[in-house]
Amino acid sequence: MRVFFMVLILTLLSYHSASGASPSSRYLTDKQQRERNRLRLWQQAQHRTATSAQLLASASPEVKKRDRQLALSLLNRGIIPGDTGLGWAPLDPDELLRETGSPHLLATLEKVITILEAQIGLPYRWGGQTPTQGFDCSGLVWFAFREYVNWPLPRTASGLFNDKRMAAVSSRRLRRGDLLFFTIHRQTQPDHVGIYLGNHQFIEAPRTGLAIRISQLDTPFWQQHYAGARRVLSETTLRDAHPTSLPHSF
Repeated sequence: MRVFFMVLILTLLSYHSASGASPSSRYLTDKQQRERNRLRLWQQAQHRTATSAQLLASASPEVKKRDRQLALSLLNRGIIPGDTGLGWAPLDPDELLRETGSPHLLATLEKVITILEAQIGLPYRWGGQTPTQGFDCSGLVWFAFREYVNWPLPRTASGLFNDKRMAAVSSRRLRRGDLLFFTIHRQTQPDHVGIYLGNHQFIEAPRTGLAIRISQLDTPFWQQHYAGARRVLSETTLRDAHPTSLPHSF
């Protein structure tokens, strides 16, 4: 019995000592624990990175071929392999150019995307086609592509959709820079257009009261109203020499 009481007293004393620790000492203990956790997670991440590199280096030709095919499938959907963090085998620059077209076409497409991304957040304005005015949906397309195609672009969504100089593209073959068309208020002709960015995303000037934004193509609303796609930039539609006198902004 005496031993039992001694153990009980020692337990109570230990609990009192722990509960009576100062706030500063408890904070120091928590900080040390967080630092240990961060170090452990960093070491685990370094180990995973090293392991992945070793596996890639020692992969069989069959595995390398499969990874390359996966990378190309991402590329066909407008996703540049190596920039996604998904772990697919990256394509070297020469192979990237061979798979996407000429260097001129690829460079032009990236210029168009840069122009489009610079307009995000600007207001929708019916009839607008410059950054100072704001943009409507087809005005945004006209502004981004006007210097890079070899014919005058139509100025309405339906006009763009029906332009025979642009090839129709199935939803499974969408690429970065393709035009996406929707029937929002009309049933027979598209009245809205956006530009595909890859990974089921597109940029659009939506409607009055909203700003230019990036939207998700695979949401139910856009799937319900989707009318088709057109490829505006190709080897046959690309302007050979870009004029330098036209400004990118007004």
